[in-house]
Amino acid sequence: MLGESFEGYVAAIETARETIQSSPFIRDDADRALGDQFLRTVVNWSVAMALGLEFGYPVMQLLPHPDMRLGYNNPDNLYFVARVSDTGTYRISGQRGTSVGLLLVALRELPGNGPDSGVTTAFLTGDDLEIDPDGTYAITLSAARPASGSWLRLAPGTDNLLVRFTFQDWSRERPGSIAIEQLDPTEVRPFEMTTEDAAAILDDAARSIVLQARFYRDYGTVLSALPANTMLAPCETRGAGVHAVQWNSSGRFELANDEALIVTIKDAPEARYFDIMLADLWLNTFEFVDHQVSLNRAQARVDSDGRLRFVVSARDPGVPNWLDTTGATHGVLFARWQDCSAALTHEYRPGLRVVDLASICDALPDDTRRVDREARARDLADRARQLRERFVAADPAFPEILRRRDALESLIGRRLPVQTLDPHIVDP
Repeated sequence: MLGESFEGYVAAIETARETIQSSPFIRDDADRALGDQFLRTVVNWSVAMALGLEFGYPVMQLLPHPDMRLGYNNPDNLYFVARVSDTGTYRISGQRGTSVGLLLVALRELPGNGPDSGVTTAFLTGDDLEIDPDGTYAITLSAARPASGSWLRLAPGTDNLLVRFTFQDWSRERPGSIAIEQLDPTEVRPFEMTTEDAAAILDDAARSIVLQARFYRDYGTVLSALPANTMLAPCETRGAGVHAVQWNSSGRFELANDEALIVTIKDAPEARYFDIMLADLWLNTFEFVDHQVSLNRAQARVDSDGRLRFVVSARDPGVPNWLDTTGATHGVLFARWQDCSAALTHEYRPGLRVVDLASICDALPDDTRRVDREARARDLADRARQLRERFVAADPAFPEILRRRDALESLIGRRLPVQTLDPHIVDP
């Protein structure tokens, strides 16, 4: 049984590789290299999620790598996931921290694992929690409401959780913490993997690898059909693994090395949180620790006319609100607004204009300040430091995931191919 499951896992990787490399939007060797990178992301995510299968011992884990996650990995977020059973009773607890947002979403099926997967069955925001004076919180997860305290309902079919701590002011907001425990265990002992457990993990990973590759290939195919250098009007989105209530705007850029794209968006103070970011057509965010591929509302400059103007280009334009394409000539633009007090009407649709990079200042308001090389270097160094500090020790469950991975490999007598789940967080 275990041998068959391992063969299925290897076959799933090859199926996913073919799906990705046959994507209709691949143009050149650079796209093919991004496809290889995306395959590793798919495998890492799928293996990590499978290793987190409950087996009576749930874990709350940071997604595989702080800079690798499926589907618009947002540098403003810490993402945690857990696999659960809709018949179990659990407690989630930790420190709230000071992040601008905290969202806990209960889901039916893993997002991306089919047309009806990732359906939100219940959610809690940070505003819903009962916070103790010392900043701690505790949430009961169960089918029936407890007598007191914060509660997240486990509706029939719920089998996984997604938690987001969202940071807007990186210099001031501090991370919280989160852990999960089962309240109705039949036996308390360390989880020891059996051959049946190992087979279940391989089968779960194999299924996700195939489905996730197909899902993002199809998504990218739709995005690639959008007109170049345009973005859609904001659209309200609920469930399916996104923020419980979120407004999104997607688009596509295509630029020569000597061109820049000016993205103009009306400021929306009615939204508690806003960001814009760049990704490839598999929705893999460009490398964001050492490159400024995203900006949120606290990081961006608002012009005197109440507009945010972002400059998308491969080379530094020497102005604020630069979004670095990291050398890519084409990709995806994605903006999101969360916790809006009012609907975002058509006037919030981003306006896009391509200009010569050399004349970028002529295309921006007269009072746009210049950002010299030294100032940019300081900003980028601060960005990298703050991101690395946020992820250090953020994932206390990772040693348990590695222990399970090692136990699985011991049972099958070989390394799992393609996955790269190894200690990955660097010191600041």
